[in-house]
Amino acid sequence: MKKQPPISVITIGLAIFSMLFGAGNIIYPIKAGVLAGNKNFFGIVGFLITGVLLPVIGLVSMILFEGNYRKYFNRLGKIPGFLAVLFCMLVIGPFIAMPRCITVPYDMIHPFLPASVTLPIFSILFTTITFLLTYKESRLLEVLGNIISPTLLASLAFITIKGLLQANQMTPQILATSKVFSAQLIHGFQTLDLLGAMFFAYIVIRILKANKGDSEISNKDLALYSLQGGLIGAGLLALVYVGYSYLGAYYGHIVLPSMNGAEMFSKIAVQIVHEYGVIVIVTAVLMACFSTISALAAVLAEYLHYDIFNKKLSYIPCLILTLATTTIVANFGLTNILTYSAPFINIGYPIIITIMLCNLAYSLFDIKPIKLPVSIASIIIIAAHIYQYL
Repeated sequence: MKKQPPISVITIGLAIFSMLFGAGNIIYPIKAGVLAGNKNFFGIVGFLITGVLLPVIGLVSMILFEGNYRKYFNRLGKIPGFLAVLFCMLVIGPFIAMPRCITVPYDMIHPFLPASVTLPIFSILFTTITFLLTYKESRLLEVLGNIISPTLLASLAFITIKGLLQANQMTPQILATSKVFSAQLIHGFQTLDLLGAMFFAYIVIRILKANKGDSEISNKDLALYSLQGGLIGAGLLALVYVGYSYLGAYYGHIVLPSMNGAEMFSKIAVQIVHEYGVIVIVTAVLMACFSTISALAAVLAEYLHYDIFNKKLSYIPCLILTLATTTIVANFGLTNILTYSAPFINIGYPIIITIMLCNLAYSLFDIKPIKLPVSIASIIIIAAHIYQYL
């Protein structure tokens, strides 16, 4: 008789959605819509390719390796594999993605906070709550799937539906359709969902294995549950992206080009729900960012515990170290974080995509080459970016 998973597939899907849907997933769809205007249909297609399709492929490719990211990246060789994982961890961890999860809500809701709540104070409060959500890893999926994710979805749906019902005309866009499409491909990269999906596959499988009652579930079933949950999460992401991009397209005329994505979202959301609905905005933003930073913190703490400190430092101190570093970096502010992170993402992401495609080809068709394709891709990408500055 087929065993049921200790956590339902729907809960897994909601948890994966809430893990993935964080700071970048709020600011970039809105910004994509603002920039695409009345050509948003073509823009959102580009955004969905890199913001949803690639993460699903990444999730599948990692599941085929049973969530073992060490085995996944070590096909490059031990040292290149270690460096690839380290790069991914720094990007999704305390230097880019996790600080974004703090600075995005601060930029959005600080007009509604007391003047005494500065960014340093907000950062400390945020990471303290994150620690309380994350310190017991085995409960993470249930908290995300049963509490945070439904609250997040309800808040996002309220803003989206109300905004679209009262929308009038999209902002005109004079750029060529091809340029709109390609620009939104890049914006899809910036969500970092591919990296998130890869490493969340690892943590989902680990938590499923750790939960009581799963001892008789085979690795095949674990992979199936993770994949089904991933598809549910990806479908929800796509719905939110489409809705928020159209909010940006319809309300782009009320924002300034100089605004970052967080400021755009805040301005548009207040226009939609007005001051009396600020609690909805605050709830949506905080739920989104708490869900993602909690999952990322768990991944980083596990990485430090096993790979960097070789189990000599336990999970809790590694979690504290991760959150302390994140707090420090967050105080550079969102605009500075977005500025310095863009080159790393734009160079590193295509290389990670190449690794993903090679591993997928290896798992499905036993096509073994990976070092040469990744080397060629790396040289081309780095040379192209250097050329831009010559």
